[in-house]
Amino acid sequence: MPGMSKQELKHDELEDVFDRLALWYHRNAKWIQWVVFVALVLFIGTRLYRQYQETRFARATAELGKAQSALASALMEASENKRKELFATAITEAERLVKDYGTSFHGREALLLLGNAHYYYSLALANQKSEAAAERKAAREAFEKLLSVAKTPEEKAAAYLGLGNVLENELFATRDMTLLKQAADYYSEAKKLAAGSYLAAEADLALARMYQPVSDKRDEAERTLNAVIKTRSEMRGAQMAVSDKETKQLKFKSIEPEKARELQNFEKLTYAAQAKDLLASLKGFEPAKEK
Repeated sequence: MPGMSKQELKHDELEDVFDRLALWYHRNAKWIQWVVFVALVLFIGTRLYRQYQETRFARATAELGKAQSALASALMEASENKRKELFATAITEAERLVKDYGTSFHGREALLLLGNAHYYYSLALANQKSEAAAERKAAREAFEKLLSVAKTPEEKAAAYLGLGNVLENELFATRDMTLLKQAADYYSEAKKLAAGSYLAAEADLALARMYQPVSDKRDEAERTLNAVIKTRSEMRGAQMAVSDKETKQLKFKSIEPEKARELQNFEKLTYAAQAKDLLASLKGFEPAKEK
């Protein structure tokens, strides 16, 4: 029998390997098909689920924005009937979102919105004591629930700030001075959790506002307002320095008068400006003498 060349031997070995692979595949074809099928299902399922999550997130964001828009419109509405309708819409939508999205990000944002809607509605109902009290109670429940499910310090700070607002309003509505310390504690917690943020500035302004008519708290209110003015002015100075550095690299034409007025009006809305206004009113305010 003639001998085989190295090339022929190599070719023969490859045929043996392919034959063994073919035999193995033939014996395990069904199992292999199931593995491929499962892998394909998992791949398609993951893609579809990701797309579903993205779609759901976008839809939830749009729905939340719609509810926030209703609340913003309610705050600016002059007609009492229309305002009541808009508040009802915002509250109903927020309740639905809380139910639909649970403790997810959008559910927590909806809880914050729900608390704010009830709180601001209570302010609008100031002359209707029982209805206003019911709205304050609902607002407090929403903020307390948000506090229990909050995931970040900022969310907890927002909940504490909301609770402080509600108790402050309750204090002035009922003249129950036992609420003063509790509201102050809530504001202090908000400040600690969100130090240096707008939430801390909001808490400081609210605390000073609450202390304004309290004779033995006026010095603390004045110190708080001065601290807000100093801190926020320094922050704004640093921001303006960065802005000036950036704008030097660009060429601008003169600002139109309308735009200049808009910028001036915006400047009046800063926390430092609000603190200055509160400080001026504090100095001109004479609290009732204790009998």
